[in-house]
Amino acid sequence: MGLYQINKNRKLFFLIFLILILGILWIWIFWNDKPSEKRSVRIRSAVINAEVADTPWAQYQGLSNRASICTSCGMLFIFPDREIREFVMRDMKFPLDIIYISNGEIIKIDTNLVPEGSNPQNIYNSGSAVDKVLEVRAGFCENNGIRVGDSVFNN
Repeated sequence: MGLYQINKNRKLFFLIFLILILGILWIWIFWNDKPSEKRSVRIRSAVINAEVADTPWAQYQGLSNRASICTSCGMLFIFPDREIREFVMRDMKFPLDIIYISNGEIIKIDTNLVPEGSNPQNIYNSGSAVDKVLEVRAGFCENNGIRVGDSVFNN
């Protein structure tokens, strides 16, 4: 084996090693999400036990692929800024109400959203800039008299 072939093999080995390390790093950063923090969210007299989604991966995953959630459970998406937010019902197994929140006030509610598969066709958006979004089981808003303009309290 000549010197040229040895250097070529070393370069190939180094390239494969580098790709492997970068792949592991990517998986660790984007898939190794911390356990969900829980918060109590109150709207009117309703109290929701909400998991917090405050990282890009947790926000992408949301409640997808879960069989169900309890009647007083939900997911609170917390964003670092106020922007128009878009949501889909990708890989959902149950219908949802989506509550869009800006500065502690409900500005829009999408109700009884139907689950969609891995290629969702419907996009739901806040219509205005929001800093939080709360997902709850479908019918929660109607059953608890929750409407636009209501204040949202969380700790």
